[in-house]
Amino acid sequence: MQLQKSVSFTFTATLALTFTLTLTACDNPLQGCRTDQDCPASAACILAECRPLVGADLGSPDGGFTDLSMTSTADFSTPVPDGWSPDALANSCTFNNDGVIARSEEPFLVGLGALFAVNPSGSTVAVNLTAQNMVWDFTAPVPSERKVFDQIVSPSGAWWSGDFPTATYAEKLDDGQAVLGVYRATTGALQLLGVVSDQSGTSQTELTYATPIDVLQFPLSTTSSWTSESDVTGLASGIFFSAHEKYVFSVDSRGTTKTPAGAFDTLRLRLGYTQTYGLLVTTRITYLHLAECYGAVARVRSQDNETSNDFTQATEYRRLAIQ
Repeated sequence: MQLQKSVSFTFTATLALTFTLTLTACDNPLQGCRTDQDCPASAACILAECRPLVGADLGSPDGGFTDLSMTSTADFSTPVPDGWSPDALANSCTFNNDGVIARSEEPFLVGLGALFAVNPSGSTVAVNLTAQNMVWDFTAPVPSERKVFDQIVSPSGAWWSGDFPTATYAEKLDDGQAVLGVYRATTGALQLLGVVSDQSGTSQTELTYATPIDVLQFPLSTTSSWTSESDVTGLASGIFFSAHEKYVFSVDSRGTTKTPAGAFDTLRLRLGYTQTYGLLVTTRITYLHLAECYGAVARVRSQDNETSNDFTQATEYRRLAIQ
């Protein structure tokens, strides 16, 4: 069962860090912008408002951040790297809030990163997936909530890079496990190529999809839907593993998603996932709230074999956070 878990969450973190900026809240934002160029150099255009960029010293020991949970220190599953700054990424993407996410509005640049508020790994939390007046409000914290930092990493020099020569980047898949998704960004899609452990060795993981999984297809709009499936084989924690996975994607609505970092104009992408491992079939539902240039500002994942699209208990409740 541990092997099944290692593979079955493969898409859940796919869009976690396609972010160009991490923004702080603004009590008196400037008005009337359409792009970042309409704002001062120290601000970015968010939902037609110029909002200042985070100014925390991210090279300090604690990253300059405070925790969302009841604890006194932020819990970073991946430390904020020395010298990392969202300000330096301000010009990597420009968006127009037209309800269509073009390929140019998802940069997938190595080095991009963001903070997320996440429930503890292995826990289940109550969620409300119903939009009120086309607004999903995910601002309220949950018990023992913590912050994690995610970052797109380069395949260059990685122990697995020779087996994935077309990879664009890799990204950690789950806060509770040291495994990475390996991705290729093309002009029309983002593809999942495989899953690897962060370290090689006798208990390493290296799983490859016979046919890459299209986890995003561009442009994305409220009419988007597609299915992608493939056999996945290789080593999972040092043991041979083989399964068939099917992903059914559909954008089911557009609205505003409120997160601890602010409100975003989003498309909600529903992912129906089925893994067949021998005679065992596991299903899961995941909702990704996608904003132009920011990627998944929220991600909510159901329990295994959930049957309701409006499920009320989630195994992952992940939202873009601020200091």
